[in-house]
Amino acid sequence: MKIGILTYYGVHNHGAVLQANALKSVLETQGHDVKFLTFDRSYEYITAEQTKKYKISPASIGYYAKYMTQKGVGNIVYNLEKSKTLKEYRQTHFDLSTPYDQFDGDAIIIGSDEVFSLEIGFNPILYGLGLKCNKVLSYAGSFGPTTIEDVDRLGKRKKITEGLSGMTAISVRDQNSQVVVKELTGKDVPLVCDPVILYGYKKEMGKKHDSDYILVYAYDGRMNDADEVQKIKAFAKAHHKKLYSVGYHHKWCDRNVNVSPDQLLQSINNASFVITDTFHGSVMSIICNTPMAVMLRNNSNKLRYLLSEYGLSDQIVDDFSELDGAAGNKIDFNEVNRKVQERRTYSMNYLVGTLEK
Repeated sequence: MKIGILTYYGVHNHGAVLQANALKSVLETQGHDVKFLTFDRSYEYITAEQTKKYKISPASIGYYAKYMTQKGVGNIVYNLEKSKTLKEYRQTHFDLSTPYDQFDGDAIIIGSDEVFSLEIGFNPILYGLGLKCNKVLSYAGSFGPTTIEDVDRLGKRKKITEGLSGMTAISVRDQNSQVVVKELTGKDVPLVCDPVILYGYKKEMGKKHDSDYILVYAYDGRMNDADEVQKIKAFAKAHHKKLYSVGYHHKWCDRNVNVSPDQLLQSINNASFVITDTFHGSVMSIICNTPMAVMLRNNSNKLRYLLSEYGLSDQIVDDFSELDGAAGNKIDFNEVNRKVQERRTYSMNYLVGTLEK
C-alpha cells in the first residue's frame, strides 16, 4: 500500500523527528511504501515577530541577532549544529519528495504529535480537509494544549468538525484530545500510544552501561529560572553526578551535547537519571527504562495522561526541591514494560485493522 504521512516533520526538535520516523518505520515493517507529504504550515495565531523564529527568511536575521544577545553565542552555535544534524537525519530517513496535493496513493495518515493543535495556526489538511484520497485516518493525533474552549474562541468548530467527521478513522494519544473529538463529532475514538512507544527503537538505543551523569532534556527557553537551576545543581552535587544537557543548550549544565536522534536515545538509555519537562523526554525515558523526574508545564493535557497510563504519576514534581523524592521512588520497570507491550499490541491492531478495512 502507498501511504502518505502528514505531520510536523521539520520541527527543530528531536522528539518530533523521532515520532515521525517511528510511524514510518512501523508502516515499512508491514510492507508499505511510505512518504512524508510536504505542506506549508500556517502561523496565523502568532505575532509577526514570532513567525521569524519558525519560518526562516532574511527577516529572521534581526530576530536571531536579538536572540543571540539574550542567549549567548554558545546557544546559537549549538542550535546551528543541531539544525544541521536534524537535517542530515531527515535526508537519510525521510522521503520528502511529494507535496500533499500531488499524492496519488492509497491512504493518508495524519499524525502523530500535536497535529490538531491550534496554538500556532490552523492547517485544514491536518483535519482531513481538501485531501484527495479515499482513505484518511489519524494515528495518535493530539490537540496538545488546545481545548474545546480554544476551538470555539478561534471560530474553528465548524471546519474542524467537518474535517474530522469525514475521516475514515480517528485515533488520539491523550484524554484531552479524546474529549475534544467527542465534543466535535460525537465519536468515541480510541487512545493509542505515541509512535515512539509503538516502534520502541530497541536497536537504536543500544545496550545500557553505567554512567556518571544526570541527563537534562528541556527546551532551551525553559528550566533556566535561577531557583530551578540551583535546586537541580544541588541534587546532582548531592548524588556526585555531572549534569548533561542533551538535545538542547543550557549553559548551567556541565556539558551540552549535540547529538543525532539515535544518539539522544543512547544518551537517555545510559543516563543514571533524567530530568525533563517534555512529552518525548518522558516517552524516551519510558522505553529506555531510565528513572526520571517530570515537571508539568503548559503540556499537562498530554503529559499527565502519559505518565498515569504507565503508572508513573509519582515521578511528577511540582518543584525541583522534590527531585530526591522522585529519585527515591522504586520504579517497577517490569510492570511499565508490561503496560507498554499491552498498549503496543492494542495500537498496532488499530493501525493494521484500520488500513485493511
